Amino acid sequence: METVAVLAHFEFKAGKVAAAQQFFDNGKLTVEDQPTSTRWWAFRIGPNTFGAFAVFASKADREALLSSGGPRASQANAELFETAPSFQKVDILAAREGY
Repeated sequence: METVAVLAHFEFKAGKVAAAQQFFDNGKLTVEDQPTSTRWWAFRIGPNTFGAFAVFASKADREALLSSGGPRASQANAELFETAPSFQKVDILAAREGY
């Protein structure tokens, strides 16, 4: 079972919503290349506000993504964001397994 996660928050500049879709499409490819991410979602919260959530089996796996995944991509695309994206480390307390 996954025990840790990352919750990311992104505030894109007005007019950059199409770029947001491309940013997350690229993010999905990055996550697919990193087997330590067991599950990953990108989602929209508001007109320019988005988030991503990734879960991991261990803290070491989470650190591996944080050192090479979303934070690095965010820095490389800083011109898209109204404010710098945030990446929160979270612990999974309970989960519903199976669908």
